[in-house]
Amino acid sequence: MWHAIGRSDDSAFFNAMMDLVTSARAALLLSAAFFPAGVAAAGHAPWLHGYLMTAGLIAFYHAVMYVQLPGFINAAPHRAATWLLTALLLLGLLAQPRLGYAAYAPYALLHALLYLRGLWGKPTYYPNVITVAGLLLLPLSRNHLEAAMSFPLASVYSLLYRVEFSRARRRFSASTALSIAALYVAAYLAAWAGHAWAFALPSLALTLYAKPRVEDPYGAGAFFFRWAVALTPAGAHLLYMAFAVIMSALCVPYFVPSILYRQAPSYGWELVAAASAAYLLRNAGVLAASAALVAALVLYAAVRSLRERYYPPTKTPERAERG
Repeated sequence: MWHAIGRSDDSAFFNAMMDLVTSARAALLLSAAFFPAGVAAAGHAPWLHGYLMTAGLIAFYHAVMYVQLPGFINAAPHRAATWLLTALLLLGLLAQPRLGYAAYAPYALLHALLYLRGLWGKPTYYPNVITVAGLLLLPLSRNHLEAAMSFPLASVYSLLYRVEFSRARRRFSASTALSIAALYVAAYLAAWAGHAWAFALPSLALTLYAKPRVEDPYGAGAFFFRWAVALTPAGAHLLYMAFAVIMSALCVPYFVPSILYRQAPSYGWELVAAASAAYLLRNAGVLAASAALVAALVLYAAVRSLRERYYPPTKTPERAERG
């Protein structure tokens, strides 16, 4: 099911990586289409708005997490596994309106299975437990909001664990990763009963384990997000627009360029500032201005990324010989 890094045929590993990035690219393009369409549907078709925004989150975090999977598990999935997973993601996106989020069960189970190689034994594996928990909760979600709290939110917590611990020069440990995973699952279950404020608990644990630094755009966006999720009981858009902030602080500047084979742009505060303004406007009921900011943000990030230097993938010698 996997090609282990450094222990697999070079050509097979290269081909597996190319397919993996293609899957991430396809999902990224889908999310780039879903988000503006979802914003356009706001105020006119509430169910469609919720469906598109949640589908955008799921596709986006598939792209961001799957492109990093080799680093997370020290291996690349076989090509067949990648294309089956991609097909199951598309099936979930298409079937969700009829079957609910149970439509994602095959996708979630296979995606979680691909993490089995990297759940235990090395410190860098431990945060994967958080991601897997979110994947397994995705098909149990009863509505769009709960789905947003499953795999997408778990992905953020997993990434925050990695980044925050690294910035604080803390070693990853099984106990800290498992405790955050357990608090995340407990908060998700509490949200079923209307107590989404419980997401303050994994956020608090993360803050206590790794002292946050808020002097840069990532640090400020990450610190804001971890507490904004606990405000969800006051309105679903407090969660959805908080995703815009953390995506602008972390995923868009650092992970999206690698999916596009581009050098990372040198962003300042503009992404986080625009996302924060959109967050405030949307939750103040100023829908048109918030929608315009989100659309402009997506376009700006796309243009900035595509203007950067292109780094084509390097062929292995065996593959180069075959032409």
